[in-house]
Amino acid sequence: MLEPLTGVEDGVKVNAKSLKGREGKSPNLAFLKGLNIFYVGGDLTFASETTRKRMNYIHAKGGTVVPEYDPNFVTHIITEAGEGVTLRALGLKKLSEIPSEIPTLTWKWINSAKTMDHEFLYAAFKSRVDAGKQLSSRGKGKQKTGATERTPLPRAPSTAAASGLEVENHPDPVASNDVEPKDDPLAEFEALARAERDAEVCSSADKVREEELGSVMTADVQTPSGSDVQSPSLAQSTNCVNQDIIDTLTELMGLHDAKMGQEDKWRVFSYKKAIQSLRSCSERISSIQQARSLRGVGEKTAMKIMEIVETGKLRRIDYERTADIAVVKLFEGIYNVGQRTAYAWYAAGCRTLEDVENGKGGVKLSEAQEIGLRYYKDINTRIPRDEVDEIFPLSIDSKVFIRCMGSYRRGKATCGDIDILITRPTDDGKTHHGMLPLLMAELHTARILTEDLSVSSSDSLETVYHGLCMPFDRRSSDILTVPWECRGAALIYYTGDDIFNRSLRLKASKMGFSLNQRGLFAGVVRSPEDRTVKLSPGNIIASETEEDIFRILGVPWQEPHERVRG
Repeated sequence: MLEPLTGVEDGVKVNAKSLKGREGKSPNLAFLKGLNIFYVGGDLTFASETTRKRMNYIHAKGGTVVPEYDPNFVTHIITEAGEGVTLRALGLKKLSEIPSEIPTLTWKWINSAKTMDHEFLYAAFKSRVDAGKQLSSRGKGKQKTGATERTPLPRAPSTAAASGLEVENHPDPVASNDVEPKDDPLAEFEALARAERDAEVCSSADKVREEELGSVMTADVQTPSGSDVQSPSLAQSTNCVNQDIIDTLTELMGLHDAKMGQEDKWRVFSYKKAIQSLRSCSERISSIQQARSLRGVGEKTAMKIMEIVETGKLRRIDYERTADIAVVKLFEGIYNVGQRTAYAWYAAGCRTLEDVENGKGGVKLSEAQEIGLRYYKDINTRIPRDEVDEIFPLSIDSKVFIRCMGSYRRGKATCGDIDILITRPTDDGKTHHGMLPLLMAELHTARILTEDLSVSSSDSLETVYHGLCMPFDRRSSDILTVPWECRGAALIYYTGDDIFNRSLRLKASKMGFSLNQRGLFAGVVRSPEDRTVKLSPGNIIASETEEDIFRILGVPWQEPHERVRG
């Protein structure tokens, strides 16, 4: 064990001797006592000044800095580096070789560790967000499982990895094509995709699509406009033996999701993990021990699961279904009103749409919100398929490629809104640049478009228009223009459904790719601090046809109406 060293306590230099006799006065002075921490940053001889201070701080707070990684002794791994650098320091080849009981955390956990709680919030790698347990459940003599023999140090990481960046390695696309796909190639990703969608936190005022919730999908995972969220995906298991438990926990999770408190967001994350495990469980849960054995299920959640099993309901739902929830959901139905705005209106005393319209409590609406309130019922009513046929298709240029997307393209009888994708082949040297303003003017003249809500820059080949159209009632409509070379990826993205898209992106991520509405990319470099931040976009390997993207990902091609069941 290393000897206690001079450290830093809340910015003030201290040493181990000065701590003696003070531990009884403050429960937080030795909050790391009993923990054996491997800090990725080198030993004290060669470490930087910042690393030295941090390692000394661990000692000052009662922890032990372990000079060499030993899975049978280490309780926590602290790292600010990328995956490649961390694995090199550990002498491992992949993160999965780390025992599940040992969490890999960022330094922020040490700063907040006085509560000794919520390790998953500070996971250094999203693939290990479930690693570790609450410290209260760690027994001194508990044997760690999953330990592996030390392996030789891997080859030196690339320049990006050596700098602490995470590089998404990818297989050879040609080799990927030779892999024979399984009957349900997205099955293993469906449970995670559905749980991720169920737990998505929508708190932005302008209802930006996505999220998310920090997930393995990263910022590329987005919800297509008008997605039919009740539709099962390609890989849905329609005979889940624990579906009633999942439905009840999802309802409870939704109630917490609708609240603003940080504690509620933590509960959302916990229920998300439990739901994911329940979807993957092939046996009916019949005991609290069985529930407790599921990954991500703690004692309190296990008790809730057993209450559902034994009574068919959960009393906690009635407790959490407070009056503000229904009002906030009502307000969120207004265009361009997010959770924060809805709660602000509630705090101002508004309880009905009439209160908002009358400006109760000093509430003021933007022009877009006024339109959304005026046509609230129409906008929030699903659109019959034949009504979409009355409005579109359009006739502009014989070479323009136009498709009605979303639920319509999937063959649904009704649509949440009307999504139109427009692009144009460039073989004659022309593009669709500048076409959107002309199209909007033509549609207004024909009284197809009635109100404009928002439009992105018309100078780009990739633009988005939001507005209302009719021939009967006001309907929400999005017109999207995309570059011709991105049409395949855009067709997948804007067709959906939501769970299918998430599953497909999860599969791409597992294969080392990144998939979004612009294409399938390889070699993307992401920030180790925030994987939603791309430091390098990577190289595009497929984008022009849906078939090419499906083939590289090993997913059999299906027509849009065949991608979902039921």
